Amino acid sequence: MRFSTLLICVSCILAASAERSAMAVDVLARAIAGQPYGVATIEIPLAIPIVGQTPPPIQVTDAAATTGSGRVFYSFSEDVKVSVPPPSETPVPRPGNGRLLGRLGNLIREIANPEADQEQTVARRVTFLFVGSDPLTIRVSDAVGEIGTYPIAVEPNSAAMNPRMDQWWQGYVAAAKSQIDAADYPTWIEDYLIAMLSRRIGMPLPSWFTDTQRKDDEVLDTLKLIAGVPGASEAIFRRSAVGSLDPSGRPADDASLPLPPPPRWAPMFDDPSLVGVPVEPMATRVPPECFYIRYGSFENYAWFADLSTQYGGDISSMVMLRGIEMDTTERIQNQLNLEMTELSRMLAPNVIEDQAVIGRDLFLSEGTSLGVLFKAKNGFLLNTSLGGDRSKLARDDDEVSLKDVTVGGQTVSLLSTADNRVRSFMVRDGDYFLITNSRKLVERFLEVGVSGQSLAATPAFQLARQLMPTERNDSLFVYFSPEMLRGLVSPSYLIELRRRLAASADIAMLHMARAAAEQESLVTGRSMIGVDPLIVDGFLPAGFGVRPDGSGTVIVGDHVMDTQRGSRGHFLPIADVTVDLVTADEAAWYGDIARQYETKFPTIDPIMVGIQREPIGGVNGGGEPGERITIHAEVAPLVPEKYGKWAGYLGPPTRVSMKFAPDDIVAVQAHVASDQLGPPTHLFAAIKDTVPPQPEDFDGLLNTFRSLRGIPGYLGAWPQPGMLDRLPLGIGRGQPVGPGMNRLIGGLYRYADGQFSVLSFQPAVLESTLPFLGAVDVDDPAQVRASVGNLRGSQIEGWVNGQLYDHAREGSVAGASLLSLVTRQLGVAPEIAEQQIEKILGVPLQCTLGGQYEYSPASQRWFSTAWRGPVAPMIVPPDYVPPPMTWFRGAQATVTQYADRLVADAVIDVAR
Repeated sequence: MRFSTLLICVSCILAASAERSAMAVDVLARAIAGQPYGVATIEIPLAIPIVGQTPPPIQVTDAAATTGSGRVFYSFSEDVKVSVPPPSETPVPRPGNGRLLGRLGNLIREIANPEADQEQTVARRVTFLFVGSDPLTIRVSDAVGEIGTYPIAVEPNSAAMNPRMDQWWQGYVAAAKSQIDAADYPTWIEDYLIAMLSRRIGMPLPSWFTDTQRKDDEVLDTLKLIAGVPGASEAIFRRSAVGSLDPSGRPADDASLPLPPPPRWAPMFDDPSLVGVPVEPMATRVPPECFYIRYGSFENYAWFADLSTQYGGDISSMVMLRGIEMDTTERIQNQLNLEMTELSRMLAPNVIEDQAVIGRDLFLSEGTSLGVLFKAKNGFLLNTSLGGDRSKLARDDDEVSLKDVTVGGQTVSLLSTADNRVRSFMVRDGDYFLITNSRKLVERFLEVGVSGQSLAATPAFQLARQLMPTERNDSLFVYFSPEMLRGLVSPSYLIELRRRLAASADIAMLHMARAAAEQESLVTGRSMIGVDPLIVDGFLPAGFGVRPDGSGTVIVGDHVMDTQRGSRGHFLPIADVTVDLVTADEAAWYGDIARQYETKFPTIDPIMVGIQREPIGGVNGGGEPGERITIHAEVAPLVPEKYGKWAGYLGPPTRVSMKFAPDDIVAVQAHVASDQLGPPTHLFAAIKDTVPPQPEDFDGLLNTFRSLRGIPGYLGAWPQPGMLDRLPLGIGRGQPVGPGMNRLIGGLYRYADGQFSVLSFQPAVLESTLPFLGAVDVDDPAQVRASVGNLRGSQIEGWVNGQLYDHAREGSVAGASLLSLVTRQLGVAPEIAEQQIEKILGVPLQCTLGGQYEYSPASQRWFSTAWRGPVAPMIVPPDYVPPPMTWFRGAQATVTQYADRLVADAVIDVAR
């Protein structure tokens, strides 16, 4: 198609950014009317091209609009770029004044340092949809401010419409995919917009949108789903966004089949000799199918709760802030009504003897089934305190009810709200109190009290207490039983998890559909109330809300809820949902999973972790107060064969450890065995305290080689493995350059003395390290050992800060872009944009740089206060400290694989 354009000559004074260069420019614009949307493009040539930088995206608004986004919808911007030719492709200059010599020099540098082709931006382009056929007045702006306002005549619909709409769709999808790739939050808004616009305009969905159903490994995919990995639920949301009706308009599948059987598991571990192993009384009241997190005392619980609160209720924030604020600790405390106060801190140690968290799963954002178990020192005082707190909340909050219910023939207190925001059962059995959100857990707690078939009675737990006895006095003891782990992949659990992810998707879609329809209604005058009009106009897919279990999505005032599970973030616990019938698709999906587990994982090994803490006066010899955290983890009993070839690469456990140089800031060693290296051999590697190359420096073979040469590190083996000596033509031995030192091909140096074989690109590193290397005897056997020094004040600290900043910056920019997306493309007012995102995602958005998002009326964009300007700086701010650098002060770790168990130990020094 020939791009005939409407030329509009305007004089633009461009300032404060490269695209605001001096001189008048011709703005190219075209708008074609259509139904339900027309399509328009504005292209602004740059007087001075931009080379080597990416300017901030531009956006458009309807300058004539008084409310909302006016007639303009679903825009995206792109840069028009052309390649900058390298010296070898530029015309040969005439001799004289050193021009030819200069070109030769550039050519030599091009050969010696090949780089990717450079591009220069020569124009900015924005494409958008609009409604109506009247002329448009469009305001164009970027992060700095307004670029200009342009009137555009609207052409009637013509043969040019379809090609222009195709071009808009391709560009819009590409921009959405770029946002999805950079996101550190669930990308439901971007996914919804693609599915909704595809449906309304009749455009094909991109292949990457629909190929998420591809299955590489059912076991791995199931683990991702259980662990809540964002990409695992992506396919479910996209499937819901597209719709699930067959061509006749009927539901694609009915739930008419019985629940499929679970995997045919191997028999449980059994060892009668373990019956006499001492276990704590608390474990005798825990159902075997529950996880078990024991604090041992209220003081330990308070320590862990304070640590979690310090990082926003999400321990993972100690490493990196996420783009969404989970705050699971506060949510669970509020649901169970167990918020800790200063008074409870003072009284609890005298009232509570032991405390643990138990549950069937850790689906904290999808309706977890868990509870807090207490063993009382004074049952009367604990019962009075807990009962008083429950009565007070019922009096103070009109939405909260407190009543007695009968569970397992016993009277149980239930504190609850209709949306499950509060759902707290309290049951007492002797000195034991359980407060839980799950009716099923109450039933099982009472049954275990009668039958004695508890976690403590299982051989696997008895083995755990033999390996990690109670005398360790762990501050935190965590145990995931094989019964609990098997339960996570049971048919009822996985199928209900899949259904509730679809229910969560429906709730999110209804919020987005209402917002998208409302912004169009401001222009068209059509008001769409309820679900059916949204389906008719394509804002929701056909068949929306039709689910196999009969549940649906309802609007209650300003809230959207699931009829069976409640509100987002407080879904009914999975353990309390009965799944009797399934669809053919669900049965086939689960059948594949069951067969994979039968083949690859017929047993699931229990996991146990013990954490101890002790105060230290100064971490790593400094003056900071801190703690030393000791972590001991085991997988036992273990069946190594099912973990594949990796388990076979390790040699036997050894009490020999390599001694490194004192200036090695990162060191790792492994006792390995393979055909290439011969008999069991110690491999070790370390790097000095330095500034490593950037990750992008490793792009390409030559760049990787140059980057490796610049790292002051070394790789070695003991005893000498002989692999290099077996290379043809003596390549491994190289040319002698000193006693025991050879120079190999590629500039690599090798030192060998009959015991050690050490490689490095820098001979000075070898010379400074060799006096310290040695093999020493240690007390603890292991195959893998690693150590990381205190990074605070080191040369590598700046590099680590930079890498973590780049990741956080990308997440922060993505969060601001999401807010701008909601404001521009869903027409949500800036003052309620963050609340609307919380409704859609079910959790608040947060800036990964630790700032607060704010809206700029001038640029009509969102930014973070952490940027200290309209754009996030590319260079790390001098005062930026990523989360781990505030507390990490060094660590050592070991891994040991025995024939029947896997052991991992770590010691971490932390500043507090």
